[in-house]
Amino acid sequence: MTDSFGIGFVSCGFITREMHVPSVEYLPDVHVAGIQNRTRANAEDVAERVRDDGLGDPAVYGEDQVAALVEDPDVDGLWVTSPNFTRVDVVDAAVAAIEDGAVLQGIAMEKPIARNLREADAIADRIDAVDVPVAYLENWPHEPDIAKLRELLWERGREAGRPYIARSQAEHGGPHSAWFWDGELQGGGALTDMLCHALAGNHVLLADPEREDGGLEAVSVTAETETLKWSREAYAEQLREEHGVDYETDPADDYARATVRYETDEGDRVMSEVAGSWCYVGSGVRRSIELLGPEYSGQVMTDDESSSVFLSDALAEGEGWAEKQVATSGRMPIAAGHVVDGGYVAENRDAVESFRAGEDGALDFEDGRRVLRISMAAYKSDEEGEEIDLREADLEGYTPPPAR
Repeated sequence: MTDSFGIGFVSCGFITREMHVPSVEYLPDVHVAGIQNRTRANAEDVAERVRDDGLGDPAVYGEDQVAALVEDPDVDGLWVTSPNFTRVDVVDAAVAAIEDGAVLQGIAMEKPIARNLREADAIADRIDAVDVPVAYLENWPHEPDIAKLRELLWERGREAGRPYIARSQAEHGGPHSAWFWDGELQGGGALTDMLCHALAGNHVLLADPEREDGGLEAVSVTAETETLKWSREAYAEQLREEHGVDYETDPADDYARATVRYETDEGDRVMSEVAGSWCYVGSGVRRSIELLGPEYSGQVMTDDESSSVFLSDALAEGEGWAEKQVATSGRMPIAAGHVVDGGYVAENRDAVESFRAGEDGALDFEDGRRVLRISMAAYKSDEEGEEIDLREADLEGYTPPPAR
């Protein structure tokens, strides 16, 4: 596979196993070259599936073997999809291997870039020191429906005036891994887990595609967070039993909303409204995305799949197959093409093509840092009960309450 681009995955959790790895099937001259995971047996299982699906013959690496993965001559790009609390250590190990002579064409980082701005800056500084191209893996802007909505409304609506409101909402029944529920390990709660998608997606929708900087600046944030469901006694007990976290005494937010005010280069105000929760009970993830302008509007609704199956209670208690599925009987969606319509193929194609050209991805770490900074401002707004001016706020040392 000498002419094929080899991806090395750090971690093989849900997002890697169910989204990034299957997307490789749609990428020409790309294969899975290596998989590293703290639990080696899990990496072995995913590697076997990769081989069965004809997506590569990956080498497998266990705990503390990030450097060995980077040093693997078949690995051309590193995809860091590991839990948030590991990101600094992973990048340190990868950069140390590069400084010792390993060669990478690029490093791609799954959202969010870090838990806070201190970590984000440490990661960026380390990678800048070895001058390796980067990509921020945020799938929403790459989704075909969202990308086409942006293209059509900006192209047809430009004469009437730029769009002035972007709204996005996303919710599901809660994360699938224990560390997501832990505010310290994850870096926050539903705000950092869910709103980072919506914040990034809204920014891209509002940004002028003909301007490198988008022609707009985020100037202020107001936000509100709550713990609505998972601090209740029965659900808190469920979290203690399943994930070892206590939401009665040490909760993270399971609901959040925020409004970001932007100013354009022409001095106009535009708005980004976002909301997200871990409180939704349904067949998977429910989302809505809207873009409004002077003489136009567009919507992307993803609260239901066009195809579905029905399973009776006699077949219940099986393993789900749809993202964030919380039941195994009744009417269930079939998300057959989710790696495509969810933007994972497009974001990984962009990263691979950019790295091959020696360039950063369409979204880079500055984009990831901008989203993270707004998330920090949102937590601070909720904590202090007032609007945060992004042009003056000192957020470099800020840690959200759930992460303290």
